[in-house]
Amino acid sequence: MKTVRDDSELAGLDVATAITRGLLLDGDPRRALFTEAAIAACHEAEQAGLGAYPLGFLARHVRAGGFTAALDLHEPAPGRAADALVRGWIRAAAASGPDVGRELLFARWLAQVAALLTLRRQAGDAAEAPHPTASPHPTALPHPSNGSELPCHQ
Repeated sequence: MKTVRDDSELAGLDVATAITRGLLLDGDPRRALFTEAAIAACHEAEQAGLGAYPLGFLARHVRAGGFTAALDLHEPAPGRAADALVRGWIRAAAASGPDVGRELLFARWLAQVAALLTLRRQAGDAAEAPHPTASPHPTALPHPSNGSELPCHQ
């Protein structure tokens, strides 16, 4: 059994179906919701230009008011693509039926997707950060008193 999936495999995942199934069914569908579907949703969010902050806000809104309050939002996410994406997720969650437990579970899922977005952005920023310049003396050690470099004789 293959437990690791490539990003290309996750790109075709039907996140909306995974949301509905994961909220309704415990076990494997629930695990898939919080693993593969959350990662796929993170990729979809990035493509739609949706950041972690709006998703975190939406998670708090769902936690406080449920599916109905989230569906009533004029603009649950900034931008047309992000708004359409998030509305699809909310509709998929609401299709599971009104239930406080499922609403809280969906809010937790949204918060997890937001956390994944933050982690991916931080990892990308770290990968793009300039590396410190190399020492002019490859075998130099910093002087303990003033930080200047002293050659290290081997």
